[in-house]
Amino acid sequence: MELTDESVVGKTIIKGKLKLLSPLLLGSGNDDRADIEVMKDSNGIPFIPGTSLTGVLRHYFENNFQNQICEDSECFWGIHRQKTGSGKQEESYQSAFICHDLFTKKASVRVRDGVKIDPRTQTAEKSGKYDFELIEEGAEFDLFWELTLRGSNSKEKQQKVKEKYQRILATLIDALKNGELSVGAKTNSGFGKCRLEDIRVIHFDFKNRNDVLEWLRQEWQKPDYKENRSEWKLEPYLIENRNFSIDAKFAVKNSMIIRAYSEKANMPDSTSLTSAGKYILPGTSLKGAIRHRALKILKTLNPKGNTAEAKIDCLFGIAGKEAEYEEKRNDEESVREIKSRVQVEETKITNVEPELQTRIKIDRFTGGTVKSALFESMPLWSKGNDEALNIKIKIEKYKPWEAGLMMQVLKDMWCGDLAIGGEKNVGRGVLKGLSAKIKWEDKELSIEEKEGDLIFSDKAAVEELNRFAGSVKKELEA
Repeated sequence: MELTDESVVGKTIIKGKLKLLSPLLLGSGNDDRADIEVMKDSNGIPFIPGTSLTGVLRHYFENNFQNQICEDSECFWGIHRQKTGSGKQEESYQSAFICHDLFTKKASVRVRDGVKIDPRTQTAEKSGKYDFELIEEGAEFDLFWELTLRGSNSKEKQQKVKEKYQRILATLIDALKNGELSVGAKTNSGFGKCRLEDIRVIHFDFKNRNDVLEWLRQEWQKPDYKENRSEWKLEPYLIENRNFSIDAKFAVKNSMIIRAYSEKANMPDSTSLTSAGKYILPGTSLKGAIRHRALKILKTLNPKGNTAEAKIDCLFGIAGKEAEYEEKRNDEESVREIKSRVQVEETKITNVEPELQTRIKIDRFTGGTVKSALFESMPLWSKGNDEALNIKIKIEKYKPWEAGLMMQVLKDMWCGDLAIGGEKNVGRGVLKGLSAKIKWEDKELSIEEKEGDLIFSDKAAVEELNRFAGSVKKELEA
């Protein structure tokens, strides 16, 4: 029988476990238990839709390997478009790649509070409190991919397409193995980080009768199925590094609190936020503090200019009600939603100890206590000068002035001028810099503090970063 382009000549199956490295937020549209609820199956167990993961994978590939995109890679993902020309013609390619929904046997779901902070007053906005459900880190989801290989009149073309498809798969697997991809919402605030583990790759060549029988009998689905075929040895596509990143370690100078509120009567009014039983600094809190300080720096450098907020929006993003507000405020120019290019990670807080503290509210006019104003909080107190936080910041496709701006933010955080978390008015959230690694393109700079002095690993890199910092003011004046 002669093969056609539609004939199925083989299958490649990828199975594995997708493990969450940080909490996952996948909204379902329901709001019975929280303002945002995670997606659940009919049994009430959270799952990851295949469409969500496929969208992340396709965006990652097309965003980073644009020069490798051709007709074959379009067929890998599938397309439907109209051809340009005098007549209306359509071309469609069914996707060769299938990603099934990812289910888990056990996952912990909890509700986390959020609040929107007014950048001018540094206080909560009116009606700015909300809550959302999260799937806690550590959950493992069953991953199942299926790649369909179709026939061609040319054996050479068929082999070429097969190798290209498998190289795309190798690229996607490599990105997930290294934890480079995030799924769901608020990924730029550290949510949805995941890693692919326990990978199995099974090839079926339908020219081989035994492969056809194994496929039809679904023998490969059995737990004791032994794979005799070796994985392909194709190299993944290389990604060009166009990012600027900071990986810094800090100690807590005195105390810190990221407020969480308990519904139990015997608990303090406010405690420190936890995830999977560990104290954390959420990416939303960290990113909000960094954004506000970056805006303050730009306005300080150019107090008479009016471009600071627009540049911060382009860097940190603008969406939803913020975009609507900007559009109403400026009728001459339409404001569209912009995705943030700044990414931070949720980080654990270590070498700290919770301690209950009772406080009262004082009437500023009488100097006495306000009636019914006794409250308790449980901040985290430092055990010493050891590392407590590992803060990671990344700018995608950075510009020199953006890197310089982030270096100035790092300096403020390092020197204790930028506090993180709540109750900053009583001295909480002040950090002390211990070490940092800054990477951009093929360069790297390490900074360490020893006996009050800063030690830099590369003087040439320091000079380049100083030029980046000096370009911030020039960008505002341009």
